[in-house]
Amino acid sequence: MRSLKTLHSISLLAAVLAIGSIAACGRPNEYNDVAFGDRHRWDSREDAAYRRWEAERRIEHVEFDRRAAADQSAYWSWRHAHP
Repeated sequence: MRSLKTLHSISLLAAVLAIGSIAACGRPNEYNDVAFGDRHRWDSREDAAYRRWEAERRIEHVEFDRRAAADQSAYWSWRHAHP
């Protein structure tokens, strides 16, 4: 009986940890670009391009998903012009 309780506790802990790790993944892997009708995978290359866009505009770094929708749209327009 004791080993069964231990097994249930371990299973519950594993489930909680799995859910927590999924929630902690951070930004989504893909963004929809509505204006151009395509999707962009967010990876290290995209992050570097985004930081270059910020640097060219001399604006403070803000995570992309926290930017205003107008700024996100401006970034995607710039990105299409700078593949």
